[in-house]
Amino acid sequence: MKIIRLWPVCYSLILILLVFQQSAALAQAGFDDDRVMLQGFYWESHRHGHPDRFPEFGDRRWYEIVKEEAPTIREGRFDLIWLPPPSFAGEISAGYNPKEYYNLSNSYGSFPQQRAMLDALLRNGVEPVSDIVINHRDGTAHWADFKNPDWGTWSITRDDEAFTNPESEVFDTPVDQRGAPEEHPEQYAGHGGTTYSYSSFRDIDHTNETVRRDIIRYLLQLKSLGYRGWRYDMVHGYHSKWIALYNRATHPTFSVGEYDWDKHAAQRGWIWYTATTPGVLRTSSNVFDFTTFFTLNDNKGNYTAWYGYGNGIGMVGDTTDGLPWKNRAVTFLENHDTGYRTNVDGSPEDGHSFDNFLNDWQVEQGYAYILTHPGVPTVYWKHYFDWGADLREKIKSLINARKVAGVNAGSTLYTQDNAQVKGVYAARVVGNHGDLYVRIGGSDMDWQPRDSGYRDYRDYTHGTGWKVWVGLSGNPEIQQAPLKPALPVPDYQDPSSIEVPDGLIN
Repeated sequence: MKIIRLWPVCYSLILILLVFQQSAALAQAGFDDDRVMLQGFYWESHRHGHPDRFPEFGDRRWYEIVKEEAPTIREGRFDLIWLPPPSFAGEISAGYNPKEYYNLSNSYGSFPQQRAMLDALLRNGVEPVSDIVINHRDGTAHWADFKNPDWGTWSITRDDEAFTNPESEVFDTPVDQRGAPEEHPEQYAGHGGTTYSYSSFRDIDHTNETVRRDIIRYLLQLKSLGYRGWRYDMVHGYHSKWIALYNRATHPTFSVGEYDWDKHAAQRGWIWYTATTPGVLRTSSNVFDFTTFFTLNDNKGNYTAWYGYGNGIGMVGDTTDGLPWKNRAVTFLENHDTGYRTNVDGSPEDGHSFDNFLNDWQVEQGYAYILTHPGVPTVYWKHYFDWGADLREKIKSLINARKVAGVNAGSTLYTQDNAQVKGVYAARVVGNHGDLYVRIGGSDMDWQPRDSGYRDYRDYTHGTGWKVWVGLSGNPEIQQAPLKPALPVPDYQDPSSIEVPDGLIN
């Protein structure tokens, strides 16, 4: 009789455990993510709406501009939009020197404007992803006078410049009043040193429980504002285990980190150790696939290099340990850090005098690659909104072809040897609804799907030196991917009302 009485209890506990494990596994995107992301800003976006300082950028704040474009973003079939750092970082700032985390008015707009933008995006079915800058922090007026939340020198890593530079107000602070040293990520970094120490601002000590509690409170505040995912800035500056902890506590629908650009193996290791369920890649964070970016940028027109080892390039083509790392790759052609950008006076910054892809066949062919291949592709704001209607329509048609075929981050890729021998790139990509075929370089005389024996497909889109076909069951007329339904708009919570229990910070 005891067994009979206990069975419903045991069954309920099993169900609870299964639900918990499922929610943990879905803290990120899981595998086979079919979403496409738009980077919703560029370096100078924070200058919009400050006509006294930057008259050439007009009188509308950036949040107002994005809000107005929300229907256009939806019509482009974008699922995610990566937005700039949301917190106060000074009167005029791109936001990468956060001063007051809980203050959500900044150079991009006021708190009400940020909320209105997020409301418009959610109602148009687009998931906002916040840029999370928690590697370092800026003081309110000096090196380390942290406010909102208030932190002391105990929140700064032990060997930070603030403690060794005589110009700092916390110079020579006793060691026992400082935070812990930078951590040693030897499990994945490929060296015996520490996490990256950033000299421009104060490095945050994530081993401190108060710091972790306040960061989780901050992320939960942002979720209540309307953000659904996180783009973590400069993640090589603190241990990957803290990404796992923050994602486990806040359950983003999307997570991606910016790891040191040229450290491919370390990026892969970082992915592994961000898993919210240790050892389960499905629960890990994504990483920006800089290797794909560099390969495409360095091999424009050299299409044989695009084959890699026959299974793709970059993280998308990485099969180390037999694992599908492509499911954790976020691909892109340009971002606010890589291309043309300017100083306050409008002159080009050093190292940023030009964009990496010209507004011609170069950028077209780059998007013809990343928007048809595994990984989660990202489109740059300038490319979609500022580089002309022709490029916008081509990007839009590529996204539509991807979605009609059902291509996703984990799709199987079959590169075409008979195209490679002709010096062009071609591939068949298997989607959930059908097959997508792409040729980049050359013409139909060099390769088209029938040359590899494929049948029943249609020309979906094409441009300068590239073409994309989609094959669906029954070979129907060209289809349009459905638009996403509206997403719920959460109730905002002031951080003072958000409780973070001990169980979330450890």
